Amino acid sequence: MKKAAALILGLLCLVGCSDKMQLGGTVTFEEDGASVTVGNVIFATSTYEASGIIGSDGKYVMGSIDVADGLPQGSYKVYISGAAEEVAPGRMRSLIDPKFASFASTPLTCEIPAPNNTFDIKVPKNPSP
Repeated sequence: MKKAAALILGLLCLVGCSDKMQLGGTVTFEEDGASVTVGNVIFATSTYEASGIIGSDGKYVMGSIDVADGLPQGSYKVYISGAAEEVAPGRMRSLIDPKFASFASTPLTCEIPAPNNTFDIKVPKNPSP
């Protein structure tokens, strides 16, 4: 009985894991190609959200339950959260154009599976000083 339960659980894991596609990329500023080095890339629908931490080299890998377990197939809105710098004690300034920092206003979209499992993102810098 225990072996049958373990076999069923293992098969369910394989089925669930196969639904997700690995995805990563690089986040850069469109003005000069410099890497965005802080924040999180968020892939979201109205009912689902997954994130990937942006590294110091601008690279990210998507995860939904685990850090890099990928995303289910589908259409997503993509935005960047937490890409900010401290300009005074307790006062933060967004590094990117604020329109790319929320689900409601982002113009970025991605269809999973993406070509080569890569989605590079270029965002404009925040125009406000």
